[in-house]
Amino acid sequence: MKSLAAPVILLALLVFISTAGTTLNESLVSSSTPVTGTSEQSAFESREAAYRANNLGVALLEQYKAKDAVDSFTRALEIKPDLLIARINLSIALYYLPDADGAKREAQKALNQDPNKPQTHYLLGLIARVQNQFDEAIAEFQSVLKIDADDVGANINVGQIFSQEKKYVEAIAAFRRSLEAEPYNETALYNLGILLTRTGHKEEGQRILQKFQEFKQSGAGTTIGTNYLEGGHYAEAVVSTGIEPELIDRRAPPVHFVDATAEVLPAEAKPVAAPGEKKNWTRLGECGVSAHSVSFGGADLLLFDYDGD
Repeated sequence: MKSLAAPVILLALLVFISTAGTTLNESLVSSSTPVTGTSEQSAFESREAAYRANNLGVALLEQYKAKDAVDSFTRALEIKPDLLIARINLSIALYYLPDADGAKREAQKALNQDPNKPQTHYLLGLIARVQNQFDEAIAEFQSVLKIDADDVGANINVGQIFSQEKKYVEAIAAFRRSLEAEPYNETALYNLGILLTRTGHKEEGQRILQKFQEFKQSGAGTTIGTNYLEGGHYAEAVVSTGIEPELIDRRAPPVHFVDATAEVLPAEAKPVAAPGEKKNWTRLGECGVSAHSVSFGGADLLLFDYDGD
């Protein structure tokens, strides 16, 4: 018995090792083979997470929590470093923190990524103006106006800088363009009224200042200021709408149709008629509508053939 046991045990051990090796090889192969569906799903979920972090940052900034907004935009960029709106928003949040140098650094990155975004030029203009770099500020605001000639914030900032430099003709023209786009803007009305009064157009200046007073007293006017949501349209954080092309899941949903007739309709239900057959239909008055009663689950139902087919 002992002489037979040893070979049997040895044979079993060899079989086990062979099977284990095969199983291990299959496991390694399967683990090294990429699962396309899973990787696509993971990438899609990462993009969604980045956009959610961006929108959370926008909400925090609207609550004047600039520090928390900076953290949220930074988190969005950690997930998706090329998310342009998060980069733009980070620069805006840093500007209102305030951290002008950090805002300028991030705005330059956004500018390198896309030189045609008005928000980036506008913010760089605001930063340059705060740092008394008026020529650079004018250039950035004019870049905005090449994209959007009617932008109120850019025109007002240009007008105020020209006014500081005593370039009154250019300043008046900029304020007039602002009012063409937004006639109820108190900042443009006040600055234009003062300039007209100082440059010999007292009567028109007084009329415009009177209009400024009316809007100010009624509360119906708008202003361009230094606080968030007052700095101009292009100084506001950009929110994701959820319909960005990369947020649209183009995969077919994993669903299929199942014939559940047997489960939904109990056996005692009586069908109205076999396919192509009509029976026991009753005409209802002069309207030409046919009806048929059927017992369904112990209850009587009345079925209508409304279109007579």
